[in-house]
Amino acid sequence: MMKHRIWHKPVLRIDEEEKKERRVTWLELFYDLFFVVIITQLAHKLVGNITFKDIVEYILLFIPVWWVWIGSTFYNERFETAGIETRFFYFLKMLSVASIAIFIHDAIGKDSKFFALSYAAARGIITFLWLRATIHVKAFRKTGTIFVIGFSLSILLFIISIFIPTPYRFFLWAIGLFIDLLTPTFTLSHQAKLPRFSTSKLPERFGLLIIIVLGESIVGVVNGIAGHHDVSLESVLIGLLGITLVFLLWWVYFDFVAKRYAKPSPFVGFFWNYLHLPLVLGIAAIGAAITNTIIHKGPYWLLPGATGFTLVIIGFLEITLKQEKKNKKNTIATLLLKILSGFSIFIIFIITGIKNVIIQYIILIFFILLQVVYDIVINSRLIKK
Repeated sequence: MMKHRIWHKPVLRIDEEEKKERRVTWLELFYDLFFVVIITQLAHKLVGNITFKDIVEYILLFIPVWWVWIGSTFYNERFETAGIETRFFYFLKMLSVASIAIFIHDAIGKDSKFFALSYAAARGIITFLWLRATIHVKAFRKTGTIFVIGFSLSILLFIISIFIPTPYRFFLWAIGLFIDLLTPTFTLSHQAKLPRFSTSKLPERFGLLIIIVLGESIVGVVNGIAGHHDVSLESVLIGLLGITLVFLLWWVYFDFVAKRYAKPSPFVGFFWNYLHLPLVLGIAAIGAAITNTIIHKGPYWLLPGATGFTLVIIGFLEITLKQEKKNKKNTIATLLLKILSGFSIFIIFIITGIKNVIIQYIILIFFILLQVVYDIVINSRLIKK
C-alpha cells in the first residue's frame, strides 16, 4: 500500500498482477489536448498541392511528436503515483510540448533550431523520469539504464544539431529518432521480468489518441466547407461522405482493435505499440485528404492511399491481439479482409487512376463497410449463441 505522501518515489505498479482495473486520468486527458494543436498543424502540411518533400517532412516531424507522447504514456503506465510530483512533471512536459507546437509549423525551416531544442527538452524531462526510476527501483535498473543511455544519446544529437547547418541538421535528427525507436528493443528480455502492463488502461490510452486524430479529420471537413466563399451542394455532399468515412474507420478500430489488448508478451506488445505510429500517420493523412477533396486541391491519390494504408495497418494490429474464446472476430478471415481490402484499394486506384472525388468516396466506403458488415454479422451470431 502506497503511503500518503506529497512527493512519491517511483514504485513499479503491479495493478495487472493484482487484477485491478485502471483508467486514464483527467491530467492525461488535459496533456493530450496539447497534442491536438500539434496534430492539426502536421495534418495541414498535407493540405493543398503537396510534394514528396512535404510527405517526408510530415513523417519526420510526426515521429518525434508521437515519441514524446509514447514516452510519457509508458512512464506513467509503469510509475504513476497520486503524489504532487506527477502533476509537477506533467506541467513541465506540457510546457515543452507547447514549445513544440509553437515551432512545428516551420520546423524544417527557420524554426528548426527551436524545434530541436523543444524536442530535446521534452525528451529530457521524460528521460530524467526514467533515470529517477532507475535509481529508486532495483527491478527496473537494467531496463532503465538502457533507456537513459539510448535516449540521452538521441537528446545529445538533437542539441548538437542546432550547431550544424541544414540540411545536415536533419540527418542528425533522423539518427537521433532511429536511436529513440531502437533503444526499447534492447530491453524486451528485461521487461519480460517486470510486472505486466495494464490491459485496461493502456488500450484506453491509445484509443484516446486515435479519437484525437479522428477528430482532426472532422475538423478538416468543417474547415474545408467553412473555407468556401460559396458553399455548394457538392462541397456539402463531399463533407457528408468524409464524415461517413471517418465514422466507419472509428467503428473498425474500436470494434476490432480497441476492445482487446495485446498478447501477454513484451515482444508482441512492442509491435502493438509501434504499429500505432503508422496508424496515426495514416488517419491524420486521411483528415488532410478529406480537406483536399472539399477545396479541390492536392493529389487525387492521397485519400485512397491513406485509407488503404490505414486498413492494412489495422489488419496487422489484429495479429498482435490476444485471442478470446468468445470473440469470433479473431480469425484469419477478419485479418485477410482488412489486408485484402487495403491492397484492393491500392490496385484499383493505381490501375484506373480515378480522380472523381465522389466515386473515390463510394469505393472507399464500400471497402470499409465490408469490415463493418462482418462485425455486425459476427456480433449477431454471438448474441444468438
